[in-house]
Amino acid sequence: MQAISLQRKNWFYGCLIIILGLLLFCMANMMTPATALAAGTDTLEITGDGVTTPLTLTREQLESMKQYQHVYSAINTWPTKKWYVGKGVKLRDLFKQAGMTEEARLIRFTSSDGYVVNLTVKELLEDKRYYFPGLKGNTAKDGDGHIPGSAANPKEVEPILALESVEGSDNPDYMNDLNALLLMLGQRAVTEQNGNLFSKYVNKIEVLTAEPEKWDAPQANPVSGEAPAGSMIALSNAHMDDDKVYYTTDGSTPTLNSPMYNWIARRWWSARADDLGKVNCPVGPINEDTVIKAITIGPGKYDSDVVTFTYQVAGAESEPGTEGPAPGTGEQNKEEEPQQTVNLNDVAGHWALDNIHKLVAQGCISGYPDGSFKPDSTITRAEFAAVLVKAFKLEDNDGKTFTDTAAHWAKDYIASAAANSLVNGYANGAFGPDDLITREQMAVMIVKAAKLAPAAEAPRFADSGSISAWAGEAIAAATENGIMKGYSDNTIRPGGSATRAEAVTVIINALNK
Repeated sequence: MQAISLQRKNWFYGCLIIILGLLLFCMANMMTPATALAAGTDTLEITGDGVTTPLTLTREQLESMKQYQHVYSAINTWPTKKWYVGKGVKLRDLFKQAGMTEEARLIRFTSSDGYVVNLTVKELLEDKRYYFPGLKGNTAKDGDGHIPGSAANPKEVEPILALESVEGSDNPDYMNDLNALLLMLGQRAVTEQNGNLFSKYVNKIEVLTAEPEKWDAPQANPVSGEAPAGSMIALSNAHMDDDKVYYTTDGSTPTLNSPMYNWIARRWWSARADDLGKVNCPVGPINEDTVIKAITIGPGKYDSDVVTFTYQVAGAESEPGTEGPAPGTGEQNKEEEPQQTVNLNDVAGHWALDNIHKLVAQGCISGYPDGSFKPDSTITRAEFAAVLVKAFKLEDNDGKTFTDTAAHWAKDYIASAAANSLVNGYANGAFGPDDLITREQMAVMIVKAAKLAPAAEAPRFADSGSISAWAGEAIAAATENGIMKGYSDNTIRPGGSATRAEAVTVIINALNK
């Protein structure tokens, strides 16, 4: 009986192991990513009214064609720089076999997962594209896509559909066929963002004779006209995504090799809010008469018209023969607050609307590339220092360079703030330029800038006990003079992060004092 019982147990456990194995197998298949299922496109269709011989090619037929292999340099729209290696069929060879006509103007690549890339015939086949060995310059940091690399020693490369490839490496030993068929193409300039065009699982190419549209021309905020010294000019276009704005300030016509404005594409703005104002940085400060020329260049459409924005800065030297009436007579002696046309799309009805318009009009702070201001977003210590220095016209920049500001975009503003005793930094010798500024830190800086006398009484808020000892007098002076106010629940929230609207308001209030 015991032997029979033991046999039954062994039979039961054996069945259980088989069942569990089948379940794990099924679960593994169910959890396979959709992209993996889409990998390995088996056929390629080439069609459209721009070819005379539509084709359907199998993977085997593509493999039998002459193969082309090269390293590619690429930047995506985050932006991040990457190396690729690809081996596959030249697009020129495919289009020749399909009988592409001279009337072909637009090429549409569609992937099995529904992703679509449009490219003009000119940008794909007529413009020269390169691999730039110096793409990363002297740094291999991940997020260095907005720092121009070296354009030296470019190697011309062909656009291909890769049957094997590797992303993020220049070592061909790592190539595989997981992303086949992969559209790959070089850069026309070392800063061009082409990584977003590397489309996986391509299974259809349409060659079309329809004339491509033209990208919309860039706009500027403020628009052309008189501008106070120190103004920052925000450029934008309709999408601010793959459509890139290029500009010049030397009177030349902008091209792909000119400075790019909107490095970070709109699709990433919410994820990169802390970096947006530093990477997609407004042009300026404008301290002399300036001409900005701008153009929109992007995939799938023709370049926009070149637009020109002209700014006259009060007191700036003009070109010989263009001088206006001599200053110093009549109404020109009046000191007026410089005004600009301000077009912000997200401040209507905001409690800080007037203060925002005033400080933007004075050129002390600007909106974002899409015309927004983001009044309720936070502001960093460096950003607040820069706005404060501009607003109070502090010019001495021979102040202290902190351990973490030597290479920072706001180093001169921070140095000016330090030279005027508005900031001290942290105990470890750092400034923390990218730290969010707290309300008590803001109070200390604004009270020093406005040179306010100490308050007669200590602040009386429900959370006064949480005010740092070093900030108590400043918060008392700021609140007594109406520069800062508490919240409706009688709190001052000293450790809370200040918003852009709050920062603008305390500066305007201080200027009024």
